[in-house]
Amino acid sequence: MASITKRGGSYVVRYTYKDEQGHSCPGWETFSTEKEAEDRRKTIEFEMKEGTFIIPSTMTVRELLERWLPIQASKHKWAPKTYEATDAHIHNLICPYIGNMEVQKVRPYHIEELYHTLSQTPCGQYRNGVHRELTAEQKTRLLSGTTVHEIHGLLRTAFSYAMEWDLIRKSPVPRDAPLKTINERAIWSEEEMAAALQEIDDPLLHLAVHLAFVGSLRQGELLGITPADLDFGAANGRGTVSINKTLQRVSKKALESCRAGSILKIFPDKQERSTSSLILKPTKTK
Repeated sequence: MASITKRGGSYVVRYTYKDEQGHSCPGWETFSTEKEAEDRRKTIEFEMKEGTFIIPSTMTVRELLERWLPIQASKHKWAPKTYEATDAHIHNLICPYIGNMEVQKVRPYHIEELYHTLSQTPCGQYRNGVHRELTAEQKTRLLSGTTVHEIHGLLRTAFSYAMEWDLIRKSPVPRDAPLKTINERAIWSEEEMAAALQEIDDPLLHLAVHLAFVGSLRQGELLGITPADLDFGAANGRGTVSINKTLQRVSKKALESCRAGSILKIFPDKQERSTSSLILKPTKTK
């Protein structure tokens, strides 16, 4: 049974529940009106009778996400870069705003307020969870709708785990996701690329820029090319270049969490107290 006690200008619903070990524990919840308290009392008694009562938990959003992240990474065999990007989203775009809220107290309007705040937040406002002072010019570059959309997907998955772990009955994440931002990237024309190549004196840099343009290669794919990837006699003597590896710099935390994945080589760290490492990993063949 549950009871209501008036304390000052608020109403406290008191009850006793059994924890995961079967021990009896006192519980209480505070409400500003008697009606809210009475509705909650009835709900608690009904849920206890039906066996659907959710055990009270003080786990915060930060604690939930930090528990969920390594599980999700291991389950889906994330690449280190994926882990690193998700970890950055958690500590730079979520935790500074709702990280200290208890999971069981998060409501849809809290998530909607987060989306609104992020849509007006400059890129790089937080780094490694620490607030940064930005220049006037930096403050004009706001987070994109695509980034806020990614936060929605992250929270939706994490709170679905909270439901499976019996922390909450219903996810507070809104059904409708924020709209993505569609911006086409400006790329060099053939004439602009030719003009740039004429100004490059270093033969290796000239080759790298040429390959990047011809093969639409990323920086890491260029740096991952080895002699074994070159076949001068293929394609009727014209030669071929196989793009099957990429060189990446990732944080040591991400590397430790995803080392079980397909990493071809981890290079020795030559920088003292470095927080990142270089890795060579497979990529899709082009």
